[in-house]
Amino acid sequence: MSVKNSTISINSYTWIGIILSMFSITAINLVFKSFYGDQLGDVQMITKEVLIFGMVGLLLFYIIPREKLTLDSIGLHNRHWKKSLLLAAVIFVVCIAAMLVCVEFSKIVGWTFGESKSFDLLSKPVIAFITIRAGVAEEIFMRGFLLERFTALTGKKWMAFLLSTIPFGLLHYPQGYAGILISTVAGGLFALFYFWKKDLKSNIIAHFMIDFIPNVLLV
Repeated sequence: MSVKNSTISINSYTWIGIILSMFSITAINLVFKSFYGDQLGDVQMITKEVLIFGMVGLLLFYIIPREKLTLDSIGLHNRHWKKSLLLAAVIFVVCIAAMLVCVEFSKIVGWTFGESKSFDLLSKPVIAFITIRAGVAEEIFMRGFLLERFTALTGKKWMAFLLSTIPFGLLHYPQGYAGILISTVAGGLFALFYFWKKDLKSNIIAHFMIDFIPNVLLV
C-alpha cells in the first residue's frame, strides 16, 4: 500500500527511512553509552559519528534507488548557493535569539541545564567533526526526510511539524528541561524555515554554525 501526495509516495521503503530517521542516532548513542559510559575518547567518538553518517548514507540509498526519488524530495539541491548562505545566516540569527529567550525563561522558572561531560576527553578536531555530523544528520533525518514524508503520510504540514519537532526536543532530555525547551524551539524554527524555502542545505549550515561556534570556536 502507498499513500500519495502530489510528489511523494509512501511505501515500505519510506517506513524504513522513517524508522532510521527517528531512532538510529539515539540507538547508536545508547549502544556506545552502554559500552563506554558517558565519556568517550577520540577513537570511540569518531567511530560512533561515522556510524551515524553511515545511517545517513543508508537513508539516501533508500531515497534514490528504493523510493525512486531525487534528493530534491528532502530539500537537498545544488542551486542558489548565495541565497542559501544568506538564508543560513538568517536562520542562525533567529535561532540564537530564540534560544537566548529560552535561556532567560528557564532561569525565571528555575529550570537548570543538565551538565554533560561528553566532550571532556575529546580533542577540538573531533568536537568539530561532531558539529558537522549534527548539522548534516539531524537536518537530513528530522527536517528534510521526516517533514516531507510525514506531510505526505498525513496530508497536514502541522502534523508533520509536531511529529518531527517534539521527538527532536525530547531526544535532548540529558540537557534537562531547559535543554528540551531550547532544542524544541530551535527544531521548530528549523522546521518552519524548511517549509518556507525547502532548502535543506541552509538548515544544515545554520545548524552547524549554532553547534560549532560555542563548542569549538569560542572555547
